[in-house]
Amino acid sequence: MAMKMWSLFEGNKIREILKESLDKGSGLTLWQHSTQQMFQLEGKFIEVAEDLCSISLTKKWEEGSINHEEAIYIHITDQDIIFKRDKFKFDTGEISFKTPSELMVGERRRIQRFRFKYQDFKSVSFSYEGSDGEKVLNLGLIDLSIAGLSFVGTQDKMNWFAPGHDITINHITDQELPNPIKAKVTSLGEFYHKEGLRERTNNHTLIRVGVEFDEAIDEVTFQSVQSIVNRTQRRTKGLEVEGFNGLSESEQIRTIKKVGEENPVLANHLLENVENLDRLRFLTSEMKQTFWMQVNQKILATALRLSSKELIYDLLSDVTDNMREEFLVELNIPKAPSAIEKAQETICQFVSQKEKEGKFVLSATSFVKYV
Repeated sequence: MAMKMWSLFEGNKIREILKESLDKGSGLTLWQHSTQQMFQLEGKFIEVAEDLCSISLTKKWEEGSINHEEAIYIHITDQDIIFKRDKFKFDTGEISFKTPSELMVGERRRIQRFRFKYQDFKSVSFSYEGSDGEKVLNLGLIDLSIAGLSFVGTQDKMNWFAPGHDITINHITDQELPNPIKAKVTSLGEFYHKEGLRERTNNHTLIRVGVEFDEAIDEVTFQSVQSIVNRTQRRTKGLEVEGFNGLSESEQIRTIKKVGEENPVLANHLLENVENLDRLRFLTSEMKQTFWMQVNQKILATALRLSSKELIYDLLSDVTDNMREEFLVELNIPKAPSAIEKAQETICQFVSQKEKEGKFVLSATSFVKYV
């Protein structure tokens, strides 16, 4: 399944990641929207400073292959990190630009976590055994899944915590907990305000603590000012509907090969469009809101007739039950290959326009499967 991305804004951490790439000589993939389907460039960092970065192209490029008026995207391949630069200089095989203030980082957690903002005012209440007996804290909740959560507090409150320590969670905002949850601390690190939460105690160093539940809970619900509808994550996931809801990889290949027996050109277009549409798995929650509000759902249902179950599940994870049911009914209607190809082209053009406007940021290599 393609990996999801999250935004990193903290300047020191960004420079640390870029310098690590420089020191390791990590390979970089570069592209622009107008050329990403035709070719990509390759390079390596040759300088990472506080305000300036430089990249040297490592393979031959053609004159005019880079448009100075168009944003360039850079993918650090071995770290699953992407960033965008609207302004840059290109001269004799070197590209220089201002050090980025945001990186899109591949999510490595095995289960997606819902992320909260300060305006959500979510909290977690828990107890632990301190040096002088049981202690109880109520701190700001940062993210949550059926497998664990993270919270933030000032450094003076975090002195006890270390990886491996046990806590008992008694209450989480908006969640129904039939019984207290046993959990272990798994990570600690400095928390930066731009990650989405601001404490009133801004003069203090904030520490983020990640914990994993001893046993995954059955269900968590996400309610946020940034979400149109409430979202739910359950212990066992699936569409759980009758009728068509996507194809497996082998079914995709079999179906497209069958089309290719009579029309090879159409089959090639269908395959290319399937791979292009699969990049929709990189839509963030905010991007999905824009996508569902503006896309023609009947055309989308036709376009996804050859797409994977994983993509369809991912796209439907943020919509209401009624919208999901209506869309799956439309998706269940068989379509001619030529109609699917036409619908695919329409959706691909819609997505491409959103990318050019900077409203969608999708990886050019998202069709790669990560295991």
